[in-house]
Amino acid sequence: MKNVYVVRADFGRYTQNFKQQGYVGLGWFNQLIDKAYSREDIKVLYRKKYPKDVPMRVNQNAGQVFRFVNDIAIGDIVITPYSDSQLLVGKITSDIYHEDDNTSIYPLRRKVEWFDKTINRQNLSIPLQNSLRSSLTFYTLNDGAEILERYQLVPKNELRVTTEFNIYTTIKYKLLELDGFEFETFVSYLLRTIGFEMTDEKQGGVGDGGIDFEGVLSVYNIASINLQVQVKRYNKSKIKWQDVAAFRGAMKKDYQGCFISLSDFDKKAVENATDKSKIPITLINGKNLIDIFIGKYDEIIAAMREEENDDLADKLKFKKALVPL
Repeated sequence: MKNVYVVRADFGRYTQNFKQQGYVGLGWFNQLIDKAYSREDIKVLYRKKYPKDVPMRVNQNAGQVFRFVNDIAIGDIVITPYSDSQLLVGKITSDIYHEDDNTSIYPLRRKVEWFDKTINRQNLSIPLQNSLRSSLTFYTLNDGAEILERYQLVPKNELRVTTEFNIYTTIKYKLLELDGFEFETFVSYLLRTIGFEMTDEKQGGVGDGGIDFEGVLSVYNIASINLQVQVKRYNKSKIKWQDVAAFRGAMKKDYQGCFISLSDFDKKAVENATDKSKIPITLINGKNLIDIFIGKYDEIIAAMREEENDDLADKLKFKKALVPL
């Protein structure tokens, strides 16, 4: 199976240049670093150029250069994020080379054949989205099989077996067995485990524009945002852009939105939700929701038991072997 790597372009600043010029690159050195250089050789060169950098930074950045030179093979897949939610994906087509021009600040390069179709990271699984949050300039994406399958780059005999499909399908069917009120209650517990504190509950209400929960999402007391949430227990039909627009129209000023559905969102809905000129709305589709549920399973069930909501906890009970990511 092909390896998948992430190469950042100054957090998206040079991504379009990478695409237009057909390459990815790293900086730090204004000379060719090839396979003749050992990791220690690169560290020595790095210390000479950046004498004030602490040892950890020296090791980290020299290691990235060494892996960029030695680990990547022609035919491997590379991802370069844009500054928004889009991911540029392509195939490596050359060995390492050096070129210093005004297209980017990264002279150590490899040629890339970029695919026409980009990926919206919100459509990826939650674990993969988390992997893509690394701030490293270059790193291996260990869970890159999902990317390969999206571009049909995995031979049939190497496709992931149906275990994951069965897990997601089993959990989804369980969630679909809940009635509307039970499903929204389940979502409220899930939101709580990721730091959401409700300030206004609108479950089952009418005339509220479809907003089900309102509150504050706090991330370990580092940051907090006012958040309004809409929940739709759809199974097959995709959420359309009109639904997203209607939700945004009902939102309060100074609030962000989160739209949760067991199904998925069509292309125009995603474009509407991520439009930078509008109030941001995060989309959580069925797979994303189940990813969060699996990751927070013990906390969710424990919270239900603590509040004597045993009937709901029993309906969502799974064998431990089924739950881990």
